[in-house]
Amino acid sequence: MDKLAALRKLALFEDINEATLKPLLDYFVVKRFERGDSIWREGSLATHFTFVVDGTIKIAKYRNDGREVILGVFGADEVVGHVAVYNQIAYPASAVALEDVTVLEIFRGHFYGTIQRTPALLEAILKNMMERNRALVQRLHEVTVSSAEQRLALLFCKFSESMGRRVPLGDGRWGVYIEIPLSRSDLSELINVRVETAIRLMSKWNKEGPIRTEKNGFTITDPDVLLKISQSSG
Repeated sequence: MDKLAALRKLALFEDINEATLKPLLDYFVVKRFERGDSIWREGSLATHFTFVVDGTIKIAKYRNDGREVILGVFGADEVVGHVAVYNQIAYPASAVALEDVTVLEIFRGHFYGTIQRTPALLEAILKNMMERNRALVQRLHEVTVSSAEQRLALLFCKFSESMGRRVPLGDGRWGVYIEIPLSRSDLSELINVRVETAIRLMSKWNKEGPIRTEKNGFTITDPDVLLKISQSSG
């Protein structure tokens, strides 16, 4: 893989010129994981920043009873586990590949050493952190204010934007396929509702639209309806 081209896929680096990026290239390592592979385990020391180039990763905790609790799903152009790396602590949760995944990893010391010598990199990273804080505030607002159906619609709208693929529906219309194998329990965790609520909503949507559940993901059969639900007042 061309590491420079891969870095250019990441919003954090896309506007930084090649000369500025060049000092980082030798420090980045390309890693590939197959579906189900562990990228890191809860409790392991966070020493490397991990940037997702292709594929999707879930961040999950495993309770004493063996139940998995999904904390988030991340796709291309996202950095995962960065808070633990910033703070030089152990990862508070595990990361697992939901499909074949390609990431770029860089050791914390190499990253910060280069940043200290490159003001443009520091500016880009600060901008990225501010955007993530904004997204977190928005996420908290969605969870506390929106209805369960609106939160589920918002979740699928985000999946559609970050990892959706346009597909024909066979009747002259087009839909969006999201290849991400999430159970009803996974969805309930992601929108903070009971499993029964997620089951009810997805059953309704499978019958009436706007989403159809597939073997390894979901097809948005009516993006306009999904968007309308996501923007409703609940």
